[in-house]
Amino acid sequence: MGVRTIHLTLSALFIAMGILIPILFHMIGMGSVFLPMFWPIAICGFFLPFQYAIIVGGLTPVLSSLMTGMPPQPILTKMIFELVFLAGSINLLYEKTRWGSLWIVFIGIVISRIVLLVGSAAIAPILGLPAEWYAIASLFKSIPGIIILLVVTPVIIKKIKGELIFRMRGIRVQSAS
Repeated sequence: MGVRTIHLTLSALFIAMGILIPILFHMIGMGSVFLPMFWPIAICGFFLPFQYAIIVGGLTPVLSSLMTGMPPQPILTKMIFELVFLAGSINLLYEKTRWGSLWIVFIGIVISRIVLLVGSAAIAPILGLPAEWYAIASLFKSIPGIIILLVVTPVIIKKIKGELIFRMRGIRVQSAS
């Protein structure tokens, strides 16, 4: 299997997970709290080249919205930017630094939360809400999801890095330090 085929296959896998995992959380109304779409997008930043990672980050919420109705507009537009910045920043930090996956995910989350604040302030008037309160509420509501991302993502990265496909293909995955 060629490298391009591996990247396309992994992209499809991360997109599928980014659609399926949130379905479970939306059944109990906790999608915006636990950020389940963010989990596979954060992980894809470690395994895919930059252009694939940002495409996965942008395409996943669009396809999810078309297939499940979640996220709805105007949240969809905000999430596209959040997830593109999350996947892109994690990928760039992973490729350009030797930091551990915990720090990379932390900085990626900070960048995506900045995008969240800007996006929330921009769409608040559309929703008839005060911009600053909507932005701050969106940030605080996502704290459980941020904690899960920080705890679970490095563990998953560490577990996956030992899998045969990644060792055989020389795909570099950093430890969770």
